[in-house]
Amino acid sequence: MKIYLRLVSALIKGVEPSSKEKKYNRIFYYVMSMIAVFGIMLPMAFFVGVILYSMTNALSSFGTQENAIELFLHLIAVFSFIFGMNVIFSVFYFSGDIENLLPLPLKPYQIIGSKFTAALISESVMEFIVIIAAFAGYIIGAGLPFYSWLIAVFGMLTMPVIPLIYCGIICMLVMYFTRFVKNKDTVNKITGICTFLIVIGIVVFVSRSGFDSDALIKAASESDNGLLGVMNCIFPQIPFLVGSMSGAGIPALLAYIGINAAAVVLFMLTAQAVYFKSVVGIGQGGASSRRSFESVIAKMKQRSAWVTYLKKEFRLLLRTPAYFTNCVMINFMCPVFIWLVFLIQERTHFMDSFVYGIHSGNEETVLQFMLGISAVSVLVTAVNCIASSGLTREGKHFAFVKYIPLSYIAQINVKALVSIIISGSGMLLCVAAACIWLNTGIKFIVFSCLLSLLSVSYASYFGIYMDSVNPKLVWDDELNALRGNYNIFFNMALAILLEGVICAGSYLLFRFTEIGAIRIIVLLFTVLMALNAVSYILCNYKATKNIDKLSI
Repeated sequence: MKIYLRLVSALIKGVEPSSKEKKYNRIFYYVMSMIAVFGIMLPMAFFVGVILYSMTNALSSFGTQENAIELFLHLIAVFSFIFGMNVIFSVFYFSGDIENLLPLPLKPYQIIGSKFTAALISESVMEFIVIIAAFAGYIIGAGLPFYSWLIAVFGMLTMPVIPLIYCGIICMLVMYFTRFVKNKDTVNKITGICTFLIVIGIVVFVSRSGFDSDALIKAASESDNGLLGVMNCIFPQIPFLVGSMSGAGIPALLAYIGINAAAVVLFMLTAQAVYFKSVVGIGQGGASSRRSFESVIAKMKQRSAWVTYLKKEFRLLLRTPAYFTNCVMINFMCPVFIWLVFLIQERTHFMDSFVYGIHSGNEETVLQFMLGISAVSVLVTAVNCIASSGLTREGKHFAFVKYIPLSYIAQINVKALVSIIISGSGMLLCVAAACIWLNTGIKFIVFSCLLSLLSVSYASYFGIYMDSVNPKLVWDDELNALRGNYNIFFNMALAILLEGVICAGSYLLFRFTEIGAIRIIVLLFTVLMALNAVSYILCNYKATKNIDKLSI
């Protein structure tokens, strides 16, 4: 147990910012943490709690209020499995500590157990918050006794275990029985494609089911819900956890603990049997052949430093599977969700009043549409983390930034341009598709696209500035560069907070003053241009100084 705890501690520290990185700007670190808590975590938790409270109350008249929390927990478990697969592959097989751990006198189950625990703790913090918020909404809505809160805390800590165990067993068996996935690039490509296909499948399923709130309540109120029955077979621990909170008592809680314990034992036995054999032949590279040095030199051409650096940034994002999946592909999921909204509208007509407002030129509806474009553009730019990981992606090659014949501000402009092009192209597809669907006219489309680009632009420069304050330059694989970089999370929190202030202020200005929507939209354009200027100045004067101070 002592060895296990030491390994877990060491592995968690490996994905945390180093003491040097924390010390560089400790005040910034704590201030950003508070903003992230109050800007993202608490609002998200409140929103989830309200939804579960409302669903529990709606189902109480049918006597099936447990179905609300069960459906939600199954949804969390499914997403834990989908997004945990790539993380487990990376942690188990492609992290830099493999070559240090394997020669030690450690059993396979000790290595896998510690790696699994470290991944569970590092990856599930946000999930813990969502789960406890859902439990709070359910407990309050159902009026459950005090002991239910204690079970909820225990359930929060243990809920992600079985989905990640499924990921771990699948990963080990795949690596044990196959040969073509012995490098991380191949694995990242496969898991990225599978994740994309699963998300598309969920979108198609939801769109064909004619989803609306009434249909959801009706489906959840059925005591013999077929979907819920299937999900209870896949994740059998969930109904026992909910039952232990809802009156089934200690027997249900013991059954929940027993299922988790059995899953852990099976997982450890699998690790003991196959892990060492499955890790043999692991490679870091993705290419099966190398071109000769002479052929590379023969094809080299002299170009401007700016263009060469731009090509280098694009190639890094597009050719690295971890970056392509997490930074690039996410931008082109937005058109899929626009398509989903369109299909749901065709079936349920839930947006009829909004569509009518746009067609009739209703000022409030037009303003809401413009504010929504700005908010989504900033959110997508922050979430894809192209800008907020721009310097972090350099990693151990950070010295390259300092010695190439290109000024710091020129490099920043290139990184910002890459973010604007990739983020902006995805957003322009969404905005243009939405405007064409709403039949708004050419001028409206042009103004909407311009508004989106201004929002993407300032969010990109601001993200680069945030990463320059305290970049994570010490990482052993590309996925760790993203998931271990708190600047991404901090940038997202600040972007949401700032955009929330802008959108809320604009809307309140319209509702409680005599200023018309057109003038407020013009004011919004002015504010966005000012934010672009401010973020560029921050990069020009502060980010360049931050880069100059950094060393690795």
